[in-house]
Amino acid sequence: MAEVSLPFLRTGRPRPDDITLFTQELGWMVGAGVPLGRAIDLLLADMVSPRMVPVLKGLRGELRAGASLSDAMRRQGGAFPESYVRLVALAEAAGTLPLVLARIHEGRARARALRRKVGSAMVYPVFLLVVALGAVVLIALTVVPQLRAILPAEPMANGGDAAIRRLIAISDSLQQNGALWGLGLALGLALSAWILSRPKVQLLLAEAAVPLPGLGGLIQASRLAVMTRSLAMLAEAGLPFAEALKLTRRSTDSPALARTLDEMERALRSGDDVTGPLARNRHIPPLLTSLIRVGQETGNLAQSLSQAAAVFDEKTRLALDRALVLMEPVIILLISGGVGSLIYVVISAMMSVNDLFL
Repeated sequence: MAEVSLPFLRTGRPRPDDITLFTQELGWMVGAGVPLGRAIDLLLADMVSPRMVPVLKGLRGELRAGASLSDAMRRQGGAFPESYVRLVALAEAAGTLPLVLARIHEGRARARALRRKVGSAMVYPVFLLVVALGAVVLIALTVVPQLRAILPAEPMANGGDAAIRRLIAISDSLQQNGALWGLGLALGLALSAWILSRPKVQLLLAEAAVPLPGLGGLIQASRLAVMTRSLAMLAEAGLPFAEALKLTRRSTDSPALARTLDEMERALRSGDDVTGPLARNRHIPPLLTSLIRVGQETGNLAQSLSQAAAVFDEKTRLALDRALVLMEPVIILLISGGVGSLIYVVISAMMSVNDLFL
């Protein structure tokens, strides 16, 4: 009897790095002529990540039951993105599974490298943020309570000591309810992380950041790199360009690019110039329009799209480097402003009370 799919019963969802490594190893084995079922068995025997074990067992059970690899992946509880599954289905139909798996791995490895680069660059700013937060807490718990000695017994009629009394009340609350404050902070951070992990929230933030200098260029270049890389993979798999445009449109997270791809598909099906919508989109550089036009005229569209993807990958790298260079001083200025504001409030409150006794 075939095994049933057991996606994520106890070990949780596979991480993106797990799927990337699986793609690379499966591509190697299929390219070497190892049958799919045997390849899955070998991967399962050597799998290090426990998160992938239920997925591999599910794939093995589906394959033994006669399902295709793409259908087996689709039934693994969302472990494989829809665009990933669609590419695998096309590769199976065209007989280019090793090539497509290699291309998928290249794209995922490139995205992983960018994430790691951003993560490494964030270590120092996060350290500064933790140090600044510690300094604020230290001031609130040790310096602010000492201000009680200069306060009059009763609040002043004109409210001159209101600010310092509020600071002392906050300090007392931190001392008396430190555990609750810590729990609230932890819950707030966890809730913020959960909210930011939602695709719709990420899309809204990305759209809001597009007009910003530095970030806008990075987002646009990254989206164009992903779009052209997807189109190149689909073209290499032998898919008609109109179908490649449709599939890429469904997988893109940019509403503007999705509209452009839809216009390109309709133009292609009606016999119009497919590069017209690209030329009308002010966020798309003329280089992409020229490369697609040349690819159509020479009959080598996949190569032209691959060249475009390489160009936008380089633009993404350069834009990311610029954004990271600017990010550290901006974060330092924000942290310095926050700590400086607290110190200013404390000193101002002390001066206001002292002035009343002169």
